[in-house]
Amino acid sequence: MKYPTRHDRRQFLKQATALALAGGLPTLEALTRVAHAAGDPGPTEVGADYKAIVCLFLFGGQDNANVLIPYRDGDGSGITEYTRYRQARANGSDPQNQSTSSGDLSYTNAQLAATALNLSTGSDPGVGNVFTTHTYGRQFALHPSYSELRALYNGGKLAVVANVGPLIAPVNRLQWYGPSASRPPTPVNLYSHDDQQRAWMSGTADVANPTTGIGGRIAANPSIAAMNTGARISTQISIDGINPFMLSDPSAASTAVAYQVGSGNIGRLQTASTTPPATPTVCNTGTSFMNANPGSPYCIAGGPVRVNSGFSWNTALNGAFRSRINGVAEGVSIYHDQWRQTMNQSIQTEIDISAAFLNSPPSEDIVAPFQNAVASGLSLSGGSLGAQLRMVAAIIRASNQLGASAASPVKRQIFFVGIGGFDTHGSEFWNNNPQNNRQISLAVNAFWSALGNVRIRDAAGTGYLPGSAQDRVTLVTMSEFGRTLNSNGNGSDHGWGSYSLVLGGAVQGGKIYGMNHNVSAATAGSSVWMSPDLNCGAVPRVGMPPDRYNGSLTAPGARCNGLNHALDRGELLATTSGDAVLATIANWFGVPLGTPTQVDAMFPTLRAAHPGGWNVGFMT
Repeated sequence: MKYPTRHDRRQFLKQATALALAGGLPTLEALTRVAHAAGDPGPTEVGADYKAIVCLFLFGGQDNANVLIPYRDGDGSGITEYTRYRQARANGSDPQNQSTSSGDLSYTNAQLAATALNLSTGSDPGVGNVFTTHTYGRQFALHPSYSELRALYNGGKLAVVANVGPLIAPVNRLQWYGPSASRPPTPVNLYSHDDQQRAWMSGTADVANPTTGIGGRIAANPSIAAMNTGARISTQISIDGINPFMLSDPSAASTAVAYQVGSGNIGRLQTASTTPPATPTVCNTGTSFMNANPGSPYCIAGGPVRVNSGFSWNTALNGAFRSRINGVAEGVSIYHDQWRQTMNQSIQTEIDISAAFLNSPPSEDIVAPFQNAVASGLSLSGGSLGAQLRMVAAIIRASNQLGASAASPVKRQIFFVGIGGFDTHGSEFWNNNPQNNRQISLAVNAFWSALGNVRIRDAAGTGYLPGSAQDRVTLVTMSEFGRTLNSNGNGSDHGWGSYSLVLGGAVQGGKIYGMNHNVSAATAGSSVWMSPDLNCGAVPRVGMPPDRYNGSLTAPGARCNGLNHALDRGELLATTSGDAVLATIANWFGVPLGTPTQVDAMFPTLRAAHPGGWNVGFMT
């Protein structure tokens, strides 16, 4: 059956929803099939007040020393600092040997040419509380796999935040190596994967077992919750399973409780004119079909996660489930009530997302940009990050169908995606790290391109605002910690600070943000990133440690031990907290952070970590 008009489409939507409530919801593939057969896929738009945060977590600890790499010295004529990078990562290998057994973790200077970032034009006046780094002509390159991200940086849409990680109080190198009794407090179990993942995601690095996450507190904030009143979907959506970032207080509104969806599978439409033909149209994810029909439009099969083997689409299971949860009255057991609420919300959300995809299905404008980002040739996880971000883009596109009504679309959304494989202590370094970083660059760039196809509806509903959904979405990367600059003989070990990449239309990109620590008391206020310091000489600021700590302060470079930038093995000292990065984004998102009370409620250790001010300044 074909429904040629939007009125008919809405009628089918009502029928599908009624069927779902009766326990017979069709699969998303079936819904997509009907939607494509219906013709016009509905508006590719978000509401006038829409904003979204996308958290991309890099599990395992990103090898930060190969994310932002020295390329040319400040005068552009030499590679002195690159040579320091090369020597620190070489494991004694000369010439360079990028093999799984060498332990040489460096890229050649020639390999960095394609991802070299635009030169700074001189003194950067800084924004906010002197977080902006002064590069003064010093040139860096991104990871050689980041060619697409390099274009976004040079285009002013991507920023880098340096020396970022869990932090509860400022700490410098001298304090770190000094008496433990006088060392400022540091995050719980600092070098532990699990603990630092929780620290990043919870914003409470001083708590071993946090009960809420940053995403959960943002979603539950009254100002944000009010924007999504009546929404048919949670403010928080994870495409990468359960995580602490989205933990919310049990008393929070139901829209703050996170919902999980699947990433779906890429396919091409199999129609009456394809080989082989199909009537009605279906989304065929088979490799042979896709290869044989390169001109057929892309599509997505799969999506919402069905609750416990599909209660919501299997009549018998759904009936048994309803009988069980209705067998105990409300208020008899808090555990039963919580379980009932969670299951009901999951089932209803599945119904609503599937219905939204019927009325506004993932189509060519969303799927096509991900063609190269979701491919079996991307090893480790088979391009799964691209599939996750593709589903995020599809839900953003469908957000206009998920609000309280057609006149009140969803206004705020928080997404969580992730990619693993960054725990590179051993010979897996050269297999895992380049492939994973290639996935990131391709997937994030595809996501950016897809958002460019989504328009912004004006408040009156009569036209469109300038720009696209790119202007309303901010993506930020996180990783539990960075890694050592030097090699352990195979790979790199656990560290602390790392780099966060921030992408969005509201991001003041093309800059490296982070505290400028190459300053001594004698030259405070005049020393810049690479300027000679009276005590230290030209000590680099990013990723290059001073000489090993010497208690007598007599060895060359030893008097630099008060600089807040790196430890003995080149691990970056975190000097910008992850909380500051996320608070800067939350402020843009609409979370009130104008008073100490408001800040403390959202980010309990933020003011202690940044007594001089927390806004990093990369958001407009």
